[in-house]
Amino acid sequence: MITTYHGTVVLDIPVTTLLAGHEAEIRAAAAQGLSPHDSGSNTNSDIALTVSVPKAVTVGTSRAKSTSSMLAYTSFSPGDDRTQVTANIQLKDLTWQQLLDIYDAEKADPGQHTIKVQVPYAVGTTDPTEATRLASEQVTVTGQFNFFASATTPAQVFHFDTKTLALAQSPTDCFASAPTRTTRWVDEEDGHDLQPSKTGPNFFQAAGIPDYEFSTWELSSDRLTGIYKYKKVFGALPVNGDDPEIDTDFKVGLDGGAPAQTEEIHAENKDSLLTIENVVHLDDLRGGRIAKLLEKYDETPNAFDDIALKNAHLGFTTQIDLPAQLKFSDPSAISVTGLPHGFSAKTVAVSGQTATITVDFDNPDEITTIAALKDAMGALHGDAVITISKIAFTDAATADTDYQIDHLTQGVISVDVEKQLGVTVRPGRPSPACPPTMSDDTVEPAEPRPVLGTVFDPPSPACPPSDMALSAAWMEPMTGPSAGWDEAPLMVHPLKYTTSESHPYVTRLSFKPGPTPTPTTVTPSAPPTPATHLAKTGALTGDVLVLTAVTGTIGAAAMRRKRS
Repeated sequence: MITTYHGTVVLDIPVTTLLAGHEAEIRAAAAQGLSPHDSGSNTNSDIALTVSVPKAVTVGTSRAKSTSSMLAYTSFSPGDDRTQVTANIQLKDLTWQQLLDIYDAEKADPGQHTIKVQVPYAVGTTDPTEATRLASEQVTVTGQFNFFASATTPAQVFHFDTKTLALAQSPTDCFASAPTRTTRWVDEEDGHDLQPSKTGPNFFQAAGIPDYEFSTWELSSDRLTGIYKYKKVFGALPVNGDDPEIDTDFKVGLDGGAPAQTEEIHAENKDSLLTIENVVHLDDLRGGRIAKLLEKYDETPNAFDDIALKNAHLGFTTQIDLPAQLKFSDPSAISVTGLPHGFSAKTVAVSGQTATITVDFDNPDEITTIAALKDAMGALHGDAVITISKIAFTDAATADTDYQIDHLTQGVISVDVEKQLGVTVRPGRPSPACPPTMSDDTVEPAEPRPVLGTVFDPPSPACPPSDMALSAAWMEPMTGPSAGWDEAPLMVHPLKYTTSESHPYVTRLSFKPGPTPTPTTVTPSAPPTPATHLAKTGALTGDVLVLTAVTGTIGAAAMRRKRS
């Protein structure tokens, strides 16, 4: 509901009362035979009365009526913002002596010789708090007498006392009897509240809710509950997340042999070099959530017309981690082959025990729509092969110990999704109540300023004929996706879909111990050997055995498949 308060400032003042404080100046000018005006050129007001109202209030068309023979006419000067109006009162084009004679005559019965100024004003509100504030506001009346001793003499300005009047009396009464109305903001898909509901004598405005756009509204049959319904801006997009869709072929080989998938591999010696070959099936990168998104696009392409993409990345990253007992002896011995046109390896790097290979789309700026994303994804087919050679054992490697190589390939589709919700919507403007009926002796009521309404407000009431131009009448709000926002927002959603290996291989390498040296046995029946020679021979024999154990070691490497 809207409550509108109409009021009229009525100034009914005897002219002799206005001029009484300046009678001496008037008599002096009369004694000198002066006139306040040149005949026909009295453009400056002699008396000015100004009515000012608070900012939310507007003044209407004012009226003036004089019963004094001293006054010629009154004109009005409204302020630009319609919160002020000045009554410009002109004395008749007479000499001061003639005006003084009339003044003296009217002093005998001042109440019959007045200037009556009527200034209507109006204010409307839908807020009880605002109505309470209006009760404390005031109307201010100021005035001045511009005394021109002669037509060529600058005016002496005399200010009248300032008067104040209460703007409104009991403007909250209308709200006291108003029924309670409830406003809700809900998700149209499941009906849950997006923010707490509110109650009051009026419905509340639509709200701007992050990640949602306004969809429609509903008013209950008793017209006491208004529901704003919203839908997710990016509701057609699957939520971010990871899908175990990728199946790679992890192969190993020793000393230049062709890499193969095998559960066991034997190294000839500790100087053997390991080669890893990871085969990435590019078709797997198109699975999971990105496949669902493109499927939705194929079904309803028009639903994606308002969506723009930027900062796109689509490809994969492979990371291989070695234990401390293995090393990448030659960081340059890494190659990537089999990539489709438009894709390339952006990162091929070794840092300590970790090798990272990242493949991405070459021209991400070309991906600005879902259609362009689909085209780029369509190129991901076939196999990409990552080959890392010259992986060596470190000095810290020991026999009979498992050394695990960890590796993981993850596809990444990431892009910033944008949607401009559209133009700022226009709030509704409910009509004020019918203006009061005035008598012929009063002014027409003022036109209140428009107040913000909602889609739930009723249309304009049917009022009796009036000269009041109800430009503030009911205007249905113009709703749209950005309803509730001060400015139409640009919604941004960082989309990121990943696809990871479902069952990554874990590779373990171990060395078998070498042959155990046979100790030298002294036969008692043999001829005695000098102790020094025996010690030397024994020491030499021990050195030879140890050397043989080092250079002749035969190691074994086993590769096992394991679910992570």
